[in-house]
Amino acid sequence: MMNKVLFVGVFAPNSTNVAQARGFEHAGCEVHTYDYRERFSKLGIVKMRDNELIKLCEEKSPNLVIFSKCNQMHHRVVDECNKHAKTVLWYMDALNNFNTELIEKVKRVSHFICGIDGVVPHGKEHNPNTVFLPQCPDEEMNFMLENIEYKHDATFIGNISPQTGTHGDRLKYKTEVGFTHLEGVYGKEHNKVVNESKINLNFAHTSTAGASVRVFKILASGGFLLTTPWEGMEELFTVGEDLDTFESPQELREKIDFYLNNEQKRDEIRLNGHKTVQKFMPTNWAQSILSIV
Repeated sequence: MMNKVLFVGVFAPNSTNVAQARGFEHAGCEVHTYDYRERFSKLGIVKMRDNELIKLCEEKSPNLVIFSKCNQMHHRVVDECNKHAKTVLWYMDALNNFNTELIEKVKRVSHFICGIDGVVPHGKEHNPNTVFLPQCPDEEMNFMLENIEYKHDATFIGNISPQTGTHGDRLKYKTEVGFTHLEGVYGKEHNKVVNESKINLNFAHTSTAGASVRVFKILASGGFLLTTPWEGMEELFTVGEDLDTFESPQELREKIDFYLNNEQKRDEIRLNGHKTVQKFMPTNWAQSILSIV
């Protein structure tokens, strides 16, 4: 029997949930999506939105309901969906958003699946069925471009504010090293910038172990990646073959200089990283969830 999935998330054009829902479709599932943010903006009342979702679950009778974080959604929705299907809470953030509201959902779902490995021990305190699953890029948004000209030596795309909890020393690196910094770049424009950069930077979460989806997007786009290390990194990638690492501003400066002057080595690593990341694409991500539940 075909798996019927109700995917509750955000389905704006650049949302990662779009590719994840597509992954379930490619895995042979019948998928129904519900954009909980968009419906709240239309209805204006959380309770009305939650009641609508509960009714939709009753009508569609899915085998599986995926909740993608679903902040500002009452945990009673999980209770009601549990009467009809297995439930999964997919959480891709670090611990800075691991709050009381989320914990109430963690307690209730069949499985709590984390995209950041370091969140798992905290999830297990509330739900023994807590597992880590690497995040996935979007093959329709993250891919190698042909005949592209480099415009940047070293680039970081993302928030660099020192006021943001998990972003710690990013500003220090920018001040001491100097690199192109861009914010508000998403989708195919993000892919274009990665392809136009000789070196792409990532700063892993400092508040907990793990890597954001940025790592997977850069590699899927065929970008060369320099990143701070994270616990468990070696279980996913091979340093010096798929990507390279740095642990201080001085080391970052030295590695940028080295790779800018060694294009062949840079290309060798980025092409291997692109090959390795293929196993983390959306269909594999969806199939992993189906096997877990």
